[in-house]
Amino acid sequence: CEEAEAFIDYKSLYMQSSASAADVSSVEAVCASAVKAAMDSKAALIMALTETGCTALMLAKYRPEAPILAISASETTIRQLLLARGVVPIATASFQGTDNVIAKGLAKAKELGLVKTGDLVVAVHGTREECAGATNMMKIVTVP
Repeated sequence: CEEAEAFIDYKSLYMQSSASAADVSSVEAVCASAVKAAMDSKAALIMALTETGCTALMLAKYRPEAPILAISASETTIRQLLLARGVVPIATASFQGTDNVIAKGLAKAKELGLVKTGDLVVAVHGTREECAGATNMMKIVTVP
């Protein structure tokens, strides 16, 4: 499986996926941009703070080379995301204090061996905390 993954042309997959999309929602536009930013910056990880899992699935649609760390407070969402390609779901107690959740996510990603100190991570979330369907922000952070 790993050998087969080594031959995938992720840029071509992204271009095919983004070219086929005509009218996209603001959430999909942010997710597509996050995948492109991760490719361009050679980010080690894409982190999605997601209530329902839709943000993580939208990111996975573009088949990024970097794994997607999906952080959710919903056990149901975490179980469902276990079936998505390239998505590693983990639980959080709450999304209050988004920067704090991202910091904890980075620590967990280091613990899981997904990133190391100095790696770039693209984080995607909404400015309204604990509100489904409100993903509207992307930022690139460095792993401390």
